Amino acid sequence: MTSQRGERDYDVCLSFAGEQRDYVERVAASLKKAGIRVFYDDYEKVALWGKDLYEHLDYIYGKSAEYCILFASEEYSKKVWTNHERRSAQARALMGHAEYVLPVRFDDTEIPGLRTTVGYLNAQSIEPASLAQMIAEKLGPRMRKNFFPPNPDLLFEALSITDEQDCEDALSVARAFMGVLQRMTPEERELVACLFCSYCPSELPGNVHQSMDLIHRLMGWPPQQIIDTLRGIRSLGFAHEVRHEDESHGDSVLVCQWNDMSVDSGLTDFAMINSTWLAATMIELAVGHYCEDCATKFIEALDFSRLSSATMETREQA
Repeated sequence: MTSQRGERDYDVCLSFAGEQRDYVERVAASLKKAGIRVFYDDYEKVALWGKDLYEHLDYIYGKSAEYCILFASEEYSKKVWTNHERRSAQARALMGHAEYVLPVRFDDTEIPGLRTTVGYLNAQSIEPASLAQMIAEKLGPRMRKNFFPPNPDLLFEALSITDEQDCEDALSVARAFMGVLQRMTPEERELVACLFCSYCPSELPGNVHQSMDLIHRLMGWPPQQIIDTLRGIRSLGFAHEVRHEDESHGDSVLVCQWNDMSVDSGLTDFAMINSTWLAATMIELAVGHYCEDCATKFIEALDFSRLSSATMETREQA
């Protein structure tokens, strides 16, 4: 179990009676679209399959989320499983000495352990999408970890692609690059981020390149360490070379390209040809206009919120 903010399995978990499912489902869909990690049972059918639900739901509602949204109703007060979820959530709130259970009421039914003095929202007067927005505001700006948005529309826009098949294949390559970054050491990731953020675009989509001296100055690494690090990630699809532009002055240029090693023959020419450009665009969008230190934090966390218009506004300001 993790307890640090931003390191939990979910941002919110939803506890509700089946009679209110239509409303709650729309709340869950809006939260998911906004990139908020939500525990909603219908999204977890495979994960729940075969588990001891009594034990697992105790973990979900007691430890796994930043907040528990409790949808109070007459039906909620009478069901065995909702009361189990409630008790787990209330135990967490008691031990944490902080607000955790956020009530949303469908009626005035008294819920055991839920004081009438606790602030709540009225589901009868709030549309599901509006409630989802309020939950997002409650969560506040945050940095996500290992986050890739379900619809990276801003990535597609930056790549100037609209064709449905091209978008689908670009998404496949983008996810593959995310997987590559996850398998890197922090030092490897730092070098790739530096090179793919400060590159010269004149030879895209073939490669990104930059003065070796500039990379050295930006990272504080000696040239040989830069080369050795790139050699170490050849198995992840990275190829590089050093061009000596002016032998008399010792100027050299580091050239790098990334190829998706998982690409199959069914992908379109766009995805096959433009993997380096796509990777560079992903990193460039992820760091935005942040300073070097803040950009490094987002790359370390692998927070690609800025690839989607639905999630970029909820990034944590470092």
